[in-house]
This record gives sequence, structure tokens and C-alpha cells, in this order.
Amino acid sequence: MNFSPSLLLGQSGTSSTTSNLEFDWPYLWWEWLPFILIGMAVIATFFFVRKDTSRLPWFWKTLLGGFRLAFLAIAIVIALNPHVRTQTSAFRSSRVILLVDTSTSMQQPAGNDPGTSSAPSTTRAEVVKTLLEDSPLIDQLRTDHIVDVYTFQDNVSELLVRLPQQSEGDDSSSQQTNASASDSNSSSESDVEFDWSKVLAPEGHLTRLGDAVDQMLVEAGGATLSGIVVVSDGAVNAGKDVSIPRERAIAEQVRLVAVGVGGTEEPRNLEVVRVIAPTDVQKGDSFEFSAILNGQGVSGDSVQVELLQQGPNDPEPIVVLTETTTMSTDAAPTEIRFDLKPNDAGEYEYTLRAKLQEGQEIRDEDNQLSRTVSLYDRPLRVLVVAGGPMRDYRFSKNVLHRHPSILVDVWLQTGTVGISQESNRLLFRFPEDKETMYEYDVLLAFDPDWSQLSAEQQELLNEWVSNEGGGVFVVAGDVHTSELAASDDLSQIKKLYPVLLEEVSLRLGNTEVATTPFPVGLTQEGQVAEFLKVDEDGESSPWEEFPGVFRTYPTVGAKAGTTVFAEFTDPLARGPGGQPILIASQRFGQGNVLYLGSPEMWRLRAIDESYFERFWIKAVRKAAEGRSKRGLQRSFFILDGREFDLGQSVPLRLRSLTPEFEPLVADSISLDLYGPKDRPILPGPTLTKDRVRPSEFVGDYRPLQPGRYRFEYDVPDSNERISQEIDVLFPRQEAASFVQEIGILRQLVEGTGGDYFPIEQAAEAVALRLPNRSESVTIDQKIQEVWDRKWLMVLLAALLSAEWLTRKLLRLA
Repeated sequence: MNFSPSLLLGQSGTSSTTSNLEFDWPYLWWEWLPFILIGMAVIATFFFVRKDTSRLPWFWKTLLGGFRLAFLAIAIVIALNPHVRTQTSAFRSSRVILLVDTSTSMQQPAGNDPGTSSAPSTTRAEVVKTLLEDSPLIDQLRTDHIVDVYTFQDNVSELLVRLPQQSEGDDSSSQQTNASASDSNSSSESDVEFDWSKVLAPEGHLTRLGDAVDQMLVEAGGATLSGIVVVSDGAVNAGKDVSIPRERAIAEQVRLVAVGVGGTEEPRNLEVVRVIAPTDVQKGDSFEFSAILNGQGVSGDSVQVELLQQGPNDPEPIVVLTETTTMSTDAAPTEIRFDLKPNDAGEYEYTLRAKLQEGQEIRDEDNQLSRTVSLYDRPLRVLVVAGGPMRDYRFSKNVLHRHPSILVDVWLQTGTVGISQESNRLLFRFPEDKETMYEYDVLLAFDPDWSQLSAEQQELLNEWVSNEGGGVFVVAGDVHTSELAASDDLSQIKKLYPVLLEEVSLRLGNTEVATTPFPVGLTQEGQVAEFLKVDEDGESSPWEEFPGVFRTYPTVGAKAGTTVFAEFTDPLARGPGGQPILIASQRFGQGNVLYLGSPEMWRLRAIDESYFERFWIKAVRKAAEGRSKRGLQRSFFILDGREFDLGQSVPLRLRSLTPEFEPLVADSISLDLYGPKDRPILPGPTLTKDRVRPSEFVGDYRPLQPGRYRFEYDVPDSNERISQEIDVLFPRQEAASFVQEIGILRQLVEGTGGDYFPIEQAAEAVALRLPNRSESVTIDQKIQEVWDRKWLMVLLAALLSAEWLTRKLLRLA
């Protein structure tokens, strides 16, 4: 069933005008007094006319009596107050709200049949689309009601479509609506069809069923609201309890009807819960790759597990190891391990894929997970500069120095000749020439005294970052950062910072000022950033366990093109530019600059020392991204992560240069996109030129299905084609919904006069539960007295004058 925009406006009611002649008939005893007096006057008229005209002919008797009786008759009419009442009434049609669940749990199979790889099962969203588009449900509801369509997930949508009431077998109301609405729609819109697929596309990360129904009752309630039809799987995982909107609906006499979608039997499902692998391995060393398998309905089943490897020279992943295991019979997780020893250096992507050897399962998107392992041969060269021996400097320097793939040189600015620092080389000044500076891949600076760098050294640092892809990781502190913010002589250094520093002094170590730690406020970009996933298995979030930091250097805001990964969450620290920025990064030419606003990451060691180690190793590698790719590719993708939740927008950034390494002369570029099962998706995303970085193009893409996606791009004027893959996963809360929560849906409608129906019965049963609550309301009224006329007053005077004149002529007065 398709609807043109002429139906999208609908009608809330029609108006009509009627006129009636009315009299004010007396009801109370004292209201009869005027009529009694007039009646007595009539009797007196007969008596005196008969007495006065006893000797006159009948003509004069009748004439005199007629004058007086006509006067009294008019007086009676005036006493009855004849008037015309003109009323304008509006007819308000009965309304029904159709509230449809569009959370990502609606991507789950609609029934108990898991389907096959060649014929996948129908999703819950697809059967809802069929119900609304092809079944008679909408037409049945429109027979007695106006139908307003909304969707909900973590919030309620705006009114998506209003379908007007249409009498059964009579299209007049629809035609009237079409005529009125077409006046307000351009001719170019009149042929556009309403697309249920777009409206019902699942994309929400949460299901707030109670909040959605309660909001509808508050914002769209009224005397004509017959009921709310909720179409959902009942997978509530956030918000109010459904008993709250149910009680409100009972009080307002609004019926709630639930249409349940989803299987009712506990399905079989195998899941790769996590994989555990090191992030970096020295070339020639062996390492262990392990995985945890779990599921439901698969206890004792045989599972085939494959490990796929894609090395730097492999065009496609290849299966390197295969093992068969049996799932634990006590529903406990099952662990499987592989020993690996690649030969060549580079980045290797390992994908662990599991499959039941017999039978089907309800979902196979969670049957594999991937991790990247870097086999290094050339060590990463890091120059560490510190304004003083702060804790983060001491602990992180030792972590990096002990890592086999990192060489660390140290310049402690407060140190003197003769000190000892754990490092490969101990320096006492900043590099002064390109040959020395260009040896390094990353500059790690802990609240340095930048004023110790000459203007030439500052220029050298800028050139190393922008042209040579050098990485800078700066940590703000309580001594020299404020001096940098206030100095006009350090403009070359301030250009590198991705944030705008506030010109204030800061006392990070003053416990009298800062006595409470505040959690790290990860932004959406921070939640998916790979370098902030410091838990090796990637399942839990140590940042939720981390108490936080006490102070962060205040910032005015982020520079254009900066990606903010985390904010300081102290509400009292909020300034004109928002919350102070804790972690951010920015591309600077070919290089990358990472900013940390507080030197308190050493507190991670209190939770787990491995978290602290992974943070610094991953952060340094994040800063070195530009250096590792410099000179190797004219085009490459820049993403902040590899795994994204279903429905989340994936920020895309691609750097592309001409053969002369100049920015492309183009306002936009197009990517080829391949979705799950390597199916092409058309059209692919279009990226537009970044106004700040002319060599980079930015855009985003919102995946609508879980699975692996691959972006491809043809490098201009070459035969090279680059690609980047991402994994789109079900949000954990939504992915847990395998069966329809019938109990929650029944609890929602209990006592409201509505009922619960499975979606198979909805087309026949729902409309019967919703009474017609149309009503007619007077919106305007006018009263006009009939007797209040000049000619009537003249007539009364004429009757009295005629009677008096006749009496004079007859010599009766």
C-alpha cells in the first residue's frame, strides 16, 4: 500500500453551519407572570369592547377589538423572545496512533526458523512492513479513525504520516482530503509515493517502549484518541517500566493494543564472544591466538572453527588453521587456542570463524571476530621530551623503552649531565638539523618548556610533522602549558595543538582544589577509537572502571578538523567552549598530533597495569600513523576504529594526492562499497573536500545491516586500488533479543481495554478492539432576535393610534 503526499496531511475533522428559529418558553412560575398579565388584558379587552360598543354595529365592534387583540398578540410574541440561533459545529474524527519499533533488534529473524545462507530468514522489520503495506490493517483502521504513524527506539520520531479517515465503500472523504491537501503540495510532489521501507528501517541502539507510549499519551492524547497500537518485539532494555504508561492510559480511557513480532521459541545460536591476541609481535616470535565461544541451545554440539589470515601481501584471507571442538554441556564458555608464527613483517588480520557442523542457527553475524596483529621488524623511534619528571613521564617512558619494537631517546629538560634515565639515548637538547630530527617517528612531550626551542627548531618541528608525517603526542601539565597558552613567541608550537588552550594558570597537584576524580567522558568517536580499547579482549570497557582524573587543562574549544575522543566530566569546569577536552587528535599536514589534557593516566595502573601499558603503546602508534604511511601511498583511509555498532554513523576520511603529491582538484570523490557477503551497495558513499585539509575528503555512512563492509577507492592516475574494511556489530543490548517478550507486551495492555495479538492475527483483530471516538463540538454560535425590528414598533404604535382615533370618531373616548 503506497500513499502520495496528498494523504500525508489528513483531516482532523469537518465543520457545518445550521440555523434554527427558537422561542424562550417559560419554565419557572414567575416567568409566567407577563403572560398572565397579557391574558388578563385580553379578557379586559373583550369586556370593555363589548360594553363600549353595545349600541354599535358588529363591524365597529370587530374593528376596535381587533386593534387591541392584535396589539396584545404581538406583545405575547415579544414575550416569547423569538430568535434565530446560528451554530457552527466541528466534527472531530476518532484517532489511532500506530507506534512501530525501529530498534536494531527488529533486524532479528521474525520467526523460529533460522533460515539458510542461500535463503536467509525474514527479519522482524520486514514482516512489519508487509503488515502495514500489504495487509488490510490500515484500511480497517481508517474506516473509523485517522491513523497517525510514529516510530520509536531510544526516542520517538516526529509524526511520519497521517492517514485520513475513510468510510468503508465510500472514497468521498479521501477525495476531499486529496483536493484540500493538493492545494498545499506542489505538482512535483503529487506523484511521490510514501516508502514504508525507509520509515521502518531499524537503526536505534536502545528500546524505550515505556517512554515512547507515555510520551504519546502526554503529547498526542485527547478525547478523540481511541487507542495506541504498538508494534514491537517487546525487547525493552532502557527507560520506564511499561506499567507507568499503562496506568496513564487507564486513567485517560485510551486503549493500548500490542502487536508482537518475533519468534516465541528459544533458538539455537553460536557466538564468538571474544578473541584474545597480542597487538604487536616481534618478527620471528610465536604467539597465541585464542577465542571464547558461547551460545544457547548448542550444549554438546560439534563446532568447526577456522582461523583466517590476511597478510600484507595477501589479496584475500586464507584459512591457515582449522579445528573441531565440542561445546560444553553445562552451558559454560568454551575456549579454543591456536599457535601462530608468521614469517614476514607487516600487519596481519586474523579472523576466527565458527560454525555448527549440524543444524541451523538463528543468526550467523556473531560467528566471527577479527583482530589485527602487527609484526614489526623496524623499531619505532620515539623522542620523549619532559619539562619535569612527572609520574606519567616516568611510568610511560619505562613501558615504551621495554617494548621490543620501540626505541626511546629521552630529553629531560630539568636533568643535568650525569643523570640516569632508562632509555636508548639520553639527550640534553632538542635536535637541531633535519638529519637528526627525521630519524624519529614520534615526539612524546610531557608538559615541555617549549621556550627552550629556538625559532629554527620550532620551524624544523613543524616541517617534520607536516611534510614528513611525524607524529606528536603532547601531554598538558601544570607548569609550562599555561606559559605556552599565553606566549606570542610560540605560535609555531601552538599551531600543532588540536585544541585552543585557555590562558590561565593551573594547579593540577593541589589537593585542596581537586579532591574528586571525574570519569573519562568518551565521545562517540572515542567509544570506537581503536587506540582507546585498552582491554586486550575488547569486550569490557576499562574506562567505565577507571575513577578518572582530578584536573584537566582548561580549553576554549577544538580547532577545525579536530576529532575529540574524550572530555573532562566535571560540570563545574565547563567553559564557553563546553567541557574541557581531555583527549583529541588532528591531522597536521601528513602527520598526526594527539593531545592529552591531564598527566594522570598513571592512575590506570591501579586497575590493571596492562591497561596503562596498552594505552601508551597504542597512543604512540596512533600518533605515528602518518609516519608509517608517508611515501608509501598517495591515498589511504583514515578511520578511528574498525568496529561499529549497527545504526551508528561511520565517519569516513580519505587522503588522496596527485602523482606530484599535490591535493586533488576535485570537490568530491566517490567510493565503492561492498556489504555483507560481498554484495555491492549502490550508490556508494560520496566524500567532500575538507575545507581545512584540501588533500583530504570526509563523509559518513550509516550501515543498516550487521556484517563486514569494504570501502574501495581507485587512486587517480594509477592502477592502484585501496580498500578499508569495517565490522558492523549488533549492539549488545539489542543483540540479546532472540525471542519475542510476550510478557512485557501483555503487561503493557493489561486493564486498558486493549489486548495483545501476534502479528499473524493483527490484520483481523486489531481494528475490532478500537472503538470510534469521534465527536461533534460547537466552535461558534450567534443569536439574532426576530422581534427587534423598527417596523414592528411602528406597527404597535399604529395599532394603538388607530384604536384611539376610531374611538374618537365614534365618540367613545
